Amino acid sequence: MEDERFVQRIQEKIERLTEGRIDLEIDYEDGSQLRVEFQREVPLVVLGANIFEFSGFARMCVEYAVESIRKQRPIQMLEFHLLLARN
Repeated sequence: MEDERFVQRIQEKIERLTEGRIDLEIDYEDGSQLRVEFQREVPLVVLGANIFEFSGFARMCVEYAVESIRKQRPIQMLEFHLLLARN
């Protein structure tokens, strides 16, 4: 699957699971980037380019973004590990 379509599918999945719009950007300089910004009208999700190489990283990013948007705040590492353990 080409990168553009892959990014589109990730955005669609996050929007479907959060029932809201997001802006999605890929950080090609920091491949491990994972950030959600709430200081905007529409949340900005920034994912590192490692999503194209590591499917597990891409899935983890989606889970983190969805949970953060649902809670309207960045979630802490321990909280995120507990979330992943449940899934």
